Parts: sequence; C-alpha cells; structure tokens
Amino acid sequence: MSKNTPTVALQFLGAAGVVTGSRTLLSIGDYKLLIDCGLFQGNKEERKLNKVKRLPFKPADLDAIILTHGHLDHSGYLPVLVKKGYTGPIYATAPTKDITEIILSDSAHIQEEDAKEANKSREEEGKKLVKPLYKLKHVRKTMELFETHPDKEWISPKEGLRFRFLKSGHILGSVSVELEVAGKTFLFSGDVGQQSPLILDTPTRCPQADYFIMESTYGDKLHDKTVSPFQALQEVVNKTFEKGGSLVIPSFAVERAQEIIMLLNDLMLEKSIPALPIYLDSPMGINVTELFQKHTGWHNLTDSEAERLTENVHIVQKFEETLHVLDENVPKQKIIIAGSGMATGGRVLYYLKQLLGDEKNTILLVGHQAKGTRGNKLSNGAESIKIDGKHYDVRAEITQIGSLSAHADQEDLLWCLGALKEAPAQIFLNHGEEDAASALKEKIKQQYGWPVTVAEMDKVYEL
Repeated sequence: MSKNTPTVALQFLGAAGVVTGSRTLLSIGDYKLLIDCGLFQGNKEERKLNKVKRLPFKPADLDAIILTHGHLDHSGYLPVLVKKGYTGPIYATAPTKDITEIILSDSAHIQEEDAKEANKSREEEGKKLVKPLYKLKHVRKTMELFETHPDKEWISPKEGLRFRFLKSGHILGSVSVELEVAGKTFLFSGDVGQQSPLILDTPTRCPQADYFIMESTYGDKLHDKTVSPFQALQEVVNKTFEKGGSLVIPSFAVERAQEIIMLLNDLMLEKSIPALPIYLDSPMGINVTELFQKHTGWHNLTDSEAERLTENVHIVQKFEETLHVLDENVPKQKIIIAGSGMATGGRVLYYLKQLLGDEKNTILLVGHQAKGTRGNKLSNGAESIKIDGKHYDVRAEITQIGSLSAHADQEDLLWCLGALKEAPAQIFLNHGEEDAASALKEKIKQQYGWPVTVAEMDKVYEL
C-alpha cells in the first residue's frame, strides 16, 4: 500500500449475530462513514443495547451517514447521534427520507408516552425517572440533515470517495450501496428483497465488488414459492370465513401492509374471497400508504392500484376507533391489519387480547419473527402468550405465508452473488442470527468457493 493510500477498516456496531441495530462503520484514514444507524429491537437484552452500548467515536467526529432504508432497525438511532452532536449529512433516497420521518416521529411519540406512563409510579416511589432516547424535537433536527439522491447517481462526499444507490427491492425507497474508495469497490446490500418482489422492482445486482457486506436474515431458509401469495392469502381468508371467524394480520407498516391490501383488493375484485371489511389499524401504515401515490417511480403499481390502497379500506386512526372495531355491533367477520409485525407492541396487541382465544379466528404472520418476540412464540406453537403482564391462551389458528417476506431467502441471496464476474476479496455476512449466517456461509463456500466471514459485533476488520 502506497503512502498516499488511506487505511480502510470495517467495524460492525450492530446487526452482527442479530437482525437488528444495523450500524456499520467504514473508516477511511481519519474519515468516518456510517452505513445505517438503527435501533436494537427484539428481546429485552437487545433493546438494552440502545442505552448501554458505546460507540467507538464521538458523534460530532462522524463525517457522514448513508441510509439504505427507513426501517427502525436501520434508522432509529439517528436522533440519538444528532442529540449528541452529529451535524453531518445523511444520504438517502427521497422515499427513504419520507418513510424515516414517519417512523422516527412515531418512535419518538411512543418513547415519550412510555416514559410518561412509567414515571407515574416511579415518581411516587421516589425512583429515578425514565427518559426517552429522544424526542420529537430531535427528530425534526435529524430530518434537516437529509440529502436525497435518486438511484444510480454517483455521489462524492470527499475526494477519492464516491458511492451510488442501487434498488434493493426490500421496501419503498430501499437500496444497496455501491461504494468506491482507495481503488476498491464495496457493496453494502442493506436489506434485500426477493428476486421478484410483489410491488417493487427486482433488486439491482452488481457485477463487481472487492468487499461484499451482505444481509443473511433468511440465509438458512427457502421461502415456499410453490404457492403464489395470491393463492396462499385466498386460502387463509376463505378458511377463516368458513369457520365464521376474523383474520388478524400483525403487519409491518412499510411495504407489507400495502402488499396485503393490494392482494386483498385483487382477490375481492375477482370474487375469489368474500367482500369482508378490511381495517388498517396502523397510523404509520396509513401515512406510508400515501407515499406510494407520491413516489411512483419506486414501485410497479399502476395509478389506479395505488389509489385503491386507501379507497377500499377502513382507516383506523384514533385508539377509540380500535375499540369500535372490536365492538360486537361491528361486522363479526372482518380482516384486521395492525402493527407491529412481530407483535412486540402496537395496536395489534388489543386485537390479540380479544381474538386469540377463539378457535374460529386466524392470526396470519407475514414476515420475519425475531427470536424472543411474541410473533416468534406464536409461530413456534406457544400455548399462551404474555401481554401487559397477563397470559392469554392461544386457541386461534396460527399460520404463516413465507412468500410474502420482504427479505431474500438463501436462493435469492446466492442469486445476488451470482452476478459477480470475479471472486471478491471477502464477503462479510451481517444482519442474521447465528444459524442463518453460518448456513449461508457454508452454502457460499460450497457453491462458489469464495472467502466468507460471519461478522462479529464490534470487531475491527482492517482491509
């Protein structure tokens, strides 16, 4: 290495051994670049990391942040950095900026409300008061730092460094990041969608990368592609209708809710399922749905399909309306789409409390269920789950549709690698639990014979 060539190092500050808290530090000499800045979610121990985990830099010393997409586990820690002194640019696509603002505002609101509720008893008992990680004022300050760019446009934050966004097919506005520095090409996959996403463009594959940092959420699994999402959802709705029950779908607000609504609309139009009332009870999901009508170049829906995402749905905004949906006078059989997607919180918990104990009802899981979450427990056949300190028996039918996942499976990830014309110097696997990442590592070595490392939390990899 010549004297003029800067030293380059990677450090995984999150999403290493877990599928949450995505933060990858790329150090180029003294220049520090962070790819994604997410919150740790999932079980209690992982969530604790948001408060106790120390970063190896002062936020004020960080030069730039690149955001692959707006999900909370990739963007949710941004206001903390801003609160602690970060003032540099946050590079993202226009849809990602809009989605991030919705998600961070919701996160701040929930944190403030949770802290307020927790402090009622703590104040009486003389205990130390709980503080939210950040407030709405920090979110507003964060959004002022965003700099948006379209996909495939080269961006140069500093001399000798450039990067561009490539559509990744995960959610609206999501991208992989192709970055060139010191004569080397880095590819950060972010979260990658399936080869043929339902309402998004196919992920853009890159033909060359010296270092490929790849997610491995489903590195040990294959989605069931023998049955189309249309057919699978049709069977679930009709079976629930025949039992005389309601269908509850814990759903992620971004992408998944919109896909489900589109499928349900199409199935009802062709009379493949009964015209049941659909309730979207996810404030974030409502706001994100409107973005599909704004950012038309980032999905494959027609204008009429995008308009139907809100036309044929009962939008539930206030909590009082949630209670109304559960009222006996409302049609007994209905389809409810509510956050959160792993049933870790949100309004879906109110529906689970009321409907989980009736065998006529169905709970449909349509995304990744991280270990320790209620969704994961339901998918693994739990006989009861705990909500707000009380145990609720699981008598409703629990089912899943893997083909609706917004994440690539093992086959899709190998397909992404298959575009490389030459072997990379190193592949790093992150954003995957231990079993998933290890299985993908062995499959890559077996199929391609390329060097693969499963990323370790906080370890510095000098390149």
